[in-house]
Amino acid sequence: MLDGTLLAVEPGTDRASSAFVIATRNRPDDLLETVRSLTAQTVLPAELCIVDSSDETPTRSGIEQLCADADLPLDYYHPAPRGLTIQRNVGVDRTTGDPVFFIDDDVWMAPDCHQEVLAEYERWGPELGGVRATPVRPARPSLATRVYRRIFGIGGWWPEASGKVRPGFYAEGVSESAGVRKLEYFNGWFMSYRREVFEHERFDEALSGYAYKEDIDFSYRVSRRYVLVQTPKARCDHLKSPSARLNSHNLQRMNLANQFYLHRKLMPQDGFHKAALWWAWLGLFILNIGKAAQTNDPGLVTGMLAGAWEQVRGRGLVDPALEASRS
Repeated sequence: MLDGTLLAVEPGTDRASSAFVIATRNRPDDLLETVRSLTAQTVLPAELCIVDSSDETPTRSGIEQLCADADLPLDYYHPAPRGLTIQRNVGVDRTTGDPVFFIDDDVWMAPDCHQEVLAEYERWGPELGGVRATPVRPARPSLATRVYRRIFGIGGWWPEASGKVRPGFYAEGVSESAGVRKLEYFNGWFMSYRREVFEHERFDEALSGYAYKEDIDFSYRVSRRYVLVQTPKARCDHLKSPSARLNSHNLQRMNLANQFYLHRKLMPQDGFHKAALWWAWLGLFILNIGKAAQTNDPGLVTGMLAGAWEQVRGRGLVDPALEASRS
């Protein structure tokens, strides 16, 4: 049991011992709407920490007013050091609540989302390390798409998937399920952990920028020690803001660099697992050729080729945003 999770009993006025952490950069309007969703929860957390590395904070006063009206204690840390993993570690250190929730700055939560996650913690013993919500708009790809992705081991999202990480370090996500499912990883736009988890694991600050797969890296490490579950009763929508994102060429380069780095870090480096990584690359490359033709975006292909060449040459991690700032 997570002792003391609910600190009040009246519906609509419950206060939990949990902490919410939002790492953000240059998405002020999205951030405001995310906080609005949080302050509308049937059970409020004990604290909210916003770790903001933005150039400016035009909606900060509106966020502070929302939190004041909801009587939600707010720690707005700005300017914060840039980098999602760095910012999330800062949020852990600046809060004391338990469990700790991480949400992206472009999400919407159903009003009872927080309450349903807390209820799941109450149903388990100390073996439970974390709980995540289920997407409001679950992916339901065709059978052909699912078969293709399973053949190449490139993961994806579909109903009642395995929830496991494949040998190439690609995860098969459960987009929806009939009941609570155990998973080997979480997606970072909504995930929560018992605070004791951070006595054993931290977010990897070598992963820079928006840190592709930092969430899978962290949660997969946690899953080696604790049980992780996803509950269909808690619903959350990832709105996927288009702002502050890299172009497709550099995005593919960075994603591939992170993929190789995490594979070396977390997967056995035998012939089978290395072959699985490159086999997955081939499957994704074929998909990106089709996407590039449909969208007239050659960066989807050139980025994968450049990224593969960099990794063959031992380049390691890349940070296109930092490269641009130095040019």
